[in-house]
Order: sequence, then structure tokens, then C-alpha cells
Amino acid sequence: MQIVLLGLSQPRMQELTTVLAQALAPVLTGFSLLTPDKAEEWKPPPLPYRIMLFSSKHQENCTAVWRHTLILRGLPFQVIQTSDAAWVKQCLQALLPLESVKGMRCQDVPARWQGACETCSDPDCERRLFSGLLQG
Repeated sequence: MQIVLLGLSQPRMQELTTVLAQALAPVLTGFSLLTPDKAEEWKPPPLPYRIMLFSSKHQENCTAVWRHTLILRGLPFQVIQTSDAAWVKQCLQALLPLESVKGMRCQDVPARWQGACETCSDPDCERRLFSGLLQG
């Protein structure tokens, strides 16, 4: 599988590529990381591939150009929007099966509540429920 990383400056992208390659190597076989730098000249790789678009307030113009290019070409992509320190963690969660990510100290998926909410009235529970629904 080819993993395409877009939206960051080349120095940041190289740093991310190095760290991500080290993190993926033990759990994902046969992958390569691509970091194209010009949206106009880029052509998507042959299948299978995953496109990860990084969104950062420092690189908003670059992200917008890549987003526009991907949408115009009808290509599927996933947006990683977080701080520098969490980019690798977010990539791993997006790329790997849940079983692989659990051992990497990533956030677990919360269990769905099966009780009777109508009689509960716990404000913390309601806050978590609605926050989870809004986050998708």
C-alpha cells in the first residue's frame, strides 16, 4: 500500500515520514510513504493507496490547494487536523486496524451505553454522549 502525505512543508513532511515509517514498520508490511510537493503536477499512485491531508494553521494555504486538487480529481482522502505532536498518533489511528492501535497507547473507542438514559439524569454522562455525537 502506498500512503500519500500532503499539506505540510517539505522539512516537516520529511520529519513526519521518518517517524511514521518507524512506527508503521512493525505492524504494516509492504507500504511506502509518498510526499509530493506540487499539487498541479501530482498524479495519484496505483491502487491500493491512502491519502492523508494534514491541516495546520501554519500551512492553511498549502492545505487548501491540496484539498481543492483532491476534490476536483474525485480522490478519497482523510484530513489529519491536530497539533505537531499528535500527527503520528492520528495517522496510526487512521491507517491501522483498531486491534493494532490498542497496543500503541492510543485512545480506545468508548463502549456504547446500553442502559436507560431517560431515568439517569447524570449531567456528565449527557455531556459525554452529546460531545461524542457531535464529534461523529
